[in-house]
Amino acid sequence: MVKWDLGDIYSSLDSKSLEKIFSELNKNVSSFEKNRSKLNDTISGKEVYELICKLEDISNIESRLGSFVGLKVSENTSDHESQALSSKVEQFLTEISNKLMFFSLWWKDIDDENAKRILKDLGKHSEMMGRSRRFNKYALSESEEKVMNIKDSTGSSAMINIYEIITNAYTYDFNGKKGLSREEVSENVKNPNPKLREKAYETLLGRYGDEESVLGEIYRSVVLDWVNEGVKLRKYSSPISVRNLGNNIPDKTIDALLNVCRKNVTILQEYFRLKAKILKMKKLRRYDLYAPLNDVSKDYKFEEAKGIVFNVFKDFDDEFYEKAKRMFDKKHVHSDIQKGKRDGAFSLSIVPELDPYVLLNYVGKYKDVTTMAHELGHAIHDMMAEDKTIFDFHAPIPLAETASIFSEMLLEEKLLKDGMEKDEKIDLLATQLDGIYASIIRQAYFTLFEIKAHEMIREGCTVKDLNKEWMRNLKEQFGNSVELNDVFQHEWKYIPHIYHTPFYCYAYAFGNLLVLSLFNMYKKEGKSFIPKYKKILSYGGSKAPGDVLKEVGIDISKEEFWQSGFDVINEMVENLKKELE
Repeated sequence: MVKWDLGDIYSSLDSKSLEKIFSELNKNVSSFEKNRSKLNDTISGKEVYELICKLEDISNIESRLGSFVGLKVSENTSDHESQALSSKVEQFLTEISNKLMFFSLWWKDIDDENAKRILKDLGKHSEMMGRSRRFNKYALSESEEKVMNIKDSTGSSAMINIYEIITNAYTYDFNGKKGLSREEVSENVKNPNPKLREKAYETLLGRYGDEESVLGEIYRSVVLDWVNEGVKLRKYSSPISVRNLGNNIPDKTIDALLNVCRKNVTILQEYFRLKAKILKMKKLRRYDLYAPLNDVSKDYKFEEAKGIVFNVFKDFDDEFYEKAKRMFDKKHVHSDIQKGKRDGAFSLSIVPELDPYVLLNYVGKYKDVTTMAHELGHAIHDMMAEDKTIFDFHAPIPLAETASIFSEMLLEEKLLKDGMEKDEKIDLLATQLDGIYASIIRQAYFTLFEIKAHEMIREGCTVKDLNKEWMRNLKEQFGNSVELNDVFQHEWKYIPHIYHTPFYCYAYAFGNLLVLSLFNMYKKEGKSFIPKYKKILSYGGSKAPGDVLKEVGIDISKEEFWQSGFDVINEMVENLKKELE
């Protein structure tokens, strides 16, 4: 087991060194603010480039400072000194951000002709600055934008806060215990006991059904606000187009993705029939979708797990292995279990020239091995883009899981080939397919529901109509492979993303299916695929996802590409069939 050393960020951060950093930032920001008068239609591209480079230096210091404090808090979330330091730094950085805001507001308002002239001289920053103007077509006047900001704080944002306050306050009586949280009850949807699984769903979703008048009205308000602002005032072509532009993805690409998901639901339906067979059931009920198989998992010592992951990377590509090894050699990994440490796992990239930091909570289960591969994949992704700027070395949301999930798949493929017993293989394949349903098909169908719901609400539907639409949606997903139960008509109200981030869910389907499609290319092309894959990672966030993938011969607007991901899923189902023979 290992602990990280934060010395590569700062050797220490006592009060004296913190004040020195604050002073340096204030000095740099004051110097930058003196250029405000230069921001006019006659400023040269070279002058703007120099200003962005100054912003780059400021951002570098901000990121190091904020990340150091964040990592210290992650080590022990109950440490009062770290918490106090975090609050102090956060407040200071917010003040810095407000002082620098004038530059982005100027760039947004400058006319297209002068913007094009300036962009020619921005060098490494031209792509980022060009992307930042893609919303200009949909911008309103300054006074209207101010009204929108006020409206959001008391309108849709307030409604979402009410949803969160109401639903987070729910407590449940379950299995003889009173006042349980959502998390305490929801963990039973994977309980080996089918009666407890059923009761867990009935308890959770039933509560949302009891409150559907209020929750339905909140959703109606959120949707109408989204449509009125995005479509009626800003003139986006559709409600989902607002999200697509934010993700820098054309509408036709998301149309292709969703169409392919709909066409391939029968593959997962076949898996659900197989899972019923494994569980010795005639047919899965919706209650049983995430039912566990027999626990056949083994324990892995930390050094054993690290060796397995290293070997997976080395078999794939020497550079991947060297980068993963470097994370441990530089003590940028924290795996120890300790009191107060943040739960879960993450990879944090700070600045391009500094290797990321990875947090793990390693207890020795198979999931911990896959998590190690996953988070190191994230780290390698950002390390591959270390020649980019601080503004664009992070991959955008649709591409953010590319290396992490791909690394998991490399690990799983190796484990399936080497040294797994039959029951372990069945368990691993079933776990993979459960995850694929949850991260691809389920998320795609949430998005399809939202598209229809936004249309229905504009036409004056009721919450009961939305319930019926969700049940129709479920019937399309499952066909006759899963028995549906009435309480699931309330499931859509249980999904926070549908309320607070409309159309976000397709990003999960996009990212996971993209990796499956890339993995299919790898299996077909072998080692010749690796340079293409590394090129994708090396772009970080410096180009739009479609442009990045097009450079290596991939057209994500075509259904054929997305279909290749489902070919991998179909192969998994066929492999499971063989193991069950």
